[in-house]
Order: sequence, then C-alpha cells, then structure tokens
Amino acid sequence: MMIYRILYSIGFLILIPSFLFSQNSDFKKANKRFNDFEFIEAIDSYKKIINQGKGSIEVYQKLGDAYYYNSDLENAGKWYQKMFEYRTEQLNDSIIVEELQPEYYYKAAHCYEHLEKYDEAKRLITLAKESNANDSRSKRLEENQDYLEDIEKQSGRYEISDFENNSAFTDFAPSFYQNELVFSSSRGKRKNISSRNSWNQQAYLGLFQSIKDDSIGVSFSREFAKELSSRLHESTSSFSKDGNVIYFTRNNIFKGTSRKDSLGVNRLKIFKAFKTAKQKWSQPEELPFNNDQYSVAHPTLNSDGTKLYFASDMPGGYGESDLYVVDINNDGSYGEPKNLGPEINTEGRDTFPFITTSGMLYFASDGHLGLGGLDIFVTNTTASEKKVYNIGKPVNSNYDDVTFIINEDTKEGYFASNRKGGRGDDDIYCITQNSPLVTDCIGYISGLVKDQNSKEILVETEIEVLNQDKETIFTGKTNEEGFFYVPLDCNNKSFEFLLTKTKYKPLNISIDTNNDNPIANKDFFLEKDTPKTGVDLGKILSLKPIYFASNKALILNSTAEELDKIVSYLKEFPSLKIEIRSHTDSKGSDLYNLKLSAKLATATAKYIIAKGINPNRVKSKGYGELQLKNHCKNGIPCSKERHQQNRRSEFIVIEN
Repeated sequence: MMIYRILYSIGFLILIPSFLFSQNSDFKKANKRFNDFEFIEAIDSYKKIINQGKGSIEVYQKLGDAYYYNSDLENAGKWYQKMFEYRTEQLNDSIIVEELQPEYYYKAAHCYEHLEKYDEAKRLITLAKESNANDSRSKRLEENQDYLEDIEKQSGRYEISDFENNSAFTDFAPSFYQNELVFSSSRGKRKNISSRNSWNQQAYLGLFQSIKDDSIGVSFSREFAKELSSRLHESTSSFSKDGNVIYFTRNNIFKGTSRKDSLGVNRLKIFKAFKTAKQKWSQPEELPFNNDQYSVAHPTLNSDGTKLYFASDMPGGYGESDLYVVDINNDGSYGEPKNLGPEINTEGRDTFPFITTSGMLYFASDGHLGLGGLDIFVTNTTASEKKVYNIGKPVNSNYDDVTFIINEDTKEGYFASNRKGGRGDDDIYCITQNSPLVTDCIGYISGLVKDQNSKEILVETEIEVLNQDKETIFTGKTNEEGFFYVPLDCNNKSFEFLLTKTKYKPLNISIDTNNDNPIANKDFFLEKDTPKTGVDLGKILSLKPIYFASNKALILNSTAEELDKIVSYLKEFPSLKIEIRSHTDSKGSDLYNLKLSAKLATATAKYIIAKGINPNRVKSKGYGELQLKNHCKNGIPCSKERHQQNRRSEFIVIEN
C-alpha cells in the first residue's frame, strides 16, 4: 500500500457522492471510518455489511475507493465491477438509480489497466465520455487509440536497479542534495501505534538522507534533519543549487497543532528553510500562497532558483490535482501561482513535478494515457507547444510510478514505485538513461552536396528550407567540406529543401520526418545546368570582346584571358560541343573579310584545343561581313567604334 496516496490524493473528497446511508450502526460505523481516512478499518466494516447480504451500490463503491486510495487496484477493480453489475441488475428490475459519476469509470479503467486489460479500460473510458463529452481523458483516447504503441516506441531507454537503502516500509520522493540523496520514508519515525497515520497504519513520513562512505564501500541512511521534523508527514523535498535552501511538503501544522479545513481535512503545505551559520536548518516557514482550505505540495525548484513548480487542488484547476508554477523574485517574494494549463493538466491527478536544468518537466499522472496507476510523463517547458509524452517502460509499469528525478549531465536518476519485487510497500529505484526520449522530436537533417557526375563536393551551395506552410525556416550554405546541418522538428512533418548553386540546376526536394527517424544523413547531388543548343557561351560568361591584331589572326593577351574562361567552362561541362563563329566589319572586300574571319575562327579553335579540349568538341567558321550587327555596310561611312561592334567572335553551343 502506498503511503503517498495521502500526499497526492489531495481533493479526492470532492468526488465522493453524498449518498444517504442507512442509519444502521454498521453503515454509520463504516461510513465514519471511511470519512476519517481510516481505510483499513473501513474495508473490514464494508465487507461485514456485504457478508450480511446488505451490499449496495454505495457499499461496493466505497469499498472499491478504500482499496483504490491504498493503491490496491486489483481489489478496487473487483468491487467497482461489483458496483457496475449491481447497478445493471437494479436497472433491469426497473429500479431507479442515480447516474454514476464519470470518475468511477476512470477509476475502474485504471484498475483494468493495472491488470493489463487495456481493451476493457478503453471501453470504460469511452463510456465515461457519454456522461461528460468534454473530458480530456476520453478525448485523448479518441484521438490516439494506438497509444500503447507510442509508449512501446519510447520504452527501453532506461536501465533500472534497486536502491540499496530501501526498507521494509515506504520509501519514495528522492531528491538531489549536494552529492547525496534525500528521500521520504516511514521507517523509524515514531513507530508506536498512537503516532501512526490512520490511512494505512504506518508511521508518519519523514525526511531521510542516503550517505555513501566510499572509504569502506558502505551506504546507509539516517534522518536528514531533526529540526525539520514534526509529528506528522514531511515529504517531497527540493533544494537550491548551493544546497542552502530547502522546500518540502508537510501537513498543515502550527506550533504542534494540526489544522483542518472546513470539511475536517488536514491539508498539505509547502515549507521553506535555510541553512544557518551552524549548518543547521532554520525554523521552517510556510509559503504565502499556502491555504488552509486546499493543499499545496510537492515542490521542485528550477536550476537558477527563479521558479518553483508544485501540485495543488486549489480552486480553478482542471482536475483532482494540477501542476502550477510561481515566480521567485529577486527579493525572495513570490509572484502569483500560474496553472500550467490543459495541455499538461487533466481531470485526474497530475502531481509530483520535477524540473531539469534544461527545462524538461517530469511528473506523475493518471489523466494522461498510460500503462496503469500513475505513470511518469515529460514535457518541454521551453517549447511553444506543450506536448506530453509517456516515458515508457521499464520506468512505467501497470503499478504506480512516481517522483522521477534525473541528472541530465550524468544521465542517472531515481524514481519510486509500488511494483512487485520491492522490499517494502513502496521502493526507490535507480535509473540510467541509455538513449534520449523522443519528446519534442528536435532532430536534424544533414549531408553532403556533390556534383552528380564527378561526385565532387560543392562548397557554398545555398540551402533554403521551407515548412509545410511554405514559410522559410532556415537559410545557409554548405561549408568548405560541402557539408550542411539543419535542426528540424521531426513530429511527422514535411519540409521542402531548395539547393541552388551557380552553373547547376536548382534542386527542390521534399523530406518527411517522424518520431521513429528523428535524424537523417544523406547526400544531395546537383546536376550541371548545361546550356541549351544555340546559346552563346560568350553571353553566359559575360566575356569581354575578343580582339585580334588588325587584319591578323593574332591572339592578344587580353583575348587569351577571355578564351581561358571558355576553356574552363568546357572542362566543367565535358559534354558540350561548340562552334566558334568569327565576324569582321565591312571594311575591305567581301572575299577578303570572309577569309580573314575563317583564319580568326581557326586561330581561336586552335588556342582552345591547345589548352586541352578535345578537337571533336570544337568547330570553327568564318562569316566575314555577312552578319553585321548594325547598318555599317559597304559604302556607308561609320565611326571606328561602330565598325568595331561587328568584329566579334561567338561561341555557340551545337550539342549539350
């Protein structure tokens, strides 16, 4: 039986219907024990009533609750099933009965999950929707019928081992304190009957410290700080980074006197204490947003001490207990507590938060889809969209799994569970994370950009990435090694990659990402943008005019520099064939100019061939004055500049 049911079942009394019990003394006695949280005695009383043949919906219901609140889900499910059957019998006999509250369908579903009867659990959650169509738990199931497959995909990322300082009692709620571990336990804190809690007849919880003596290889536990101990429960602690401040949960107690709310319930509060100069803890002081009428519990402090996360059943929440955050100001005062919202909180129990250095929030919940009982979930508080993920097996089981903590640097941590095989009612387990969880699915796509034919790497290729809404979310270039890296949200998204580089055809490719494959490494191949036939390479390369010595086929230095550009281009595009077309002005006879242009074209071709280009790729032809670019024909006076426009060479692509 899990003593921390007391600590997270805050507010459950609201869910107990006000049925009118018979004035029979057995009913009155059982009801009083139940309302006083004396569940062990209440179980015996309700069974006695059933054995007398006086079972009813109310009796079966509260008997199931008594087991449920002590984490005996197997027996709870048995009596909830009896409640359903009895109600069906009455309806068949035309007896008018009250509608069951939707919460009982969810409770029974938890019991079936514990028994790994997930189809029956789904059926009950679906039935609950008929009573409350807006319940997020039913909606989550409706949207994700295959949630067990999602959990399986997350599973196997942790290794689990026993915590060597577990006891035969309740041990849970570990927290990091300097190089040691502080946890809550019912071992050794006033074991006499009068000081045991009535819920399950165990001693009240206290804070203990696990200490390891490396010199002799022995680990042992001792009470953490007597100055922080009261006669009731202390639990769920969290420490500042320097270890000089502690936040912890305690029953509402003032000067040794237990305080109760208007319903007679002793609520939970968060207390704070400081290290004194003598290395003792100061007198605990309660936080200003505590309240006698509802519980505020289970604190966890962020790494820089500016925010405190906690659980509460304060008015205005979404369920039995919700998660909240409050700002801690520079002067030590507190802001207004803020509910973390319906993405994280449910109509069930959302509790036991733990915030990591990077802002990952782990918590326990029975409102999100899980394996049974309470499961551990995680969400990224720094992400714009607060998605919640079940962290999978073996941390989660069909039992209650709670109070998860982890050091993100060492990948080591702890959690507590009432699963079978432990030493006590609840045990702490050590964990080592071997692979990252798929949470916000921040993956990446990386690769090399290469020439399609030569396989040469292409540096400074421009890369643009668009999302599904055609919005540019990344721009960059490949580095000196032709490599690029683009971080992406891989939650089943599609991205469009546009790769562009001079002299290459643009590459437009769609890449899909998903949780199973958050990382993709691949090569991208660009095809040369080969010029079409009829295109003048001189224009593509923006060549300067090709000049020759007057009336001679003599290549000048400036001309050679331009022709070298043609040579480089032909080497870059080895499939190209060109025809060199030379033209003259109209000065001189037509025949002379035709012969001169042929000599110019031949000289140009010889130069290009001499630079290593295959002769089969280069043709030449002289056109003389047959294709003038202006009106400067024979007999028409023109300026030197106008005649020069007609003296030119073209490099026409005849085969690509």
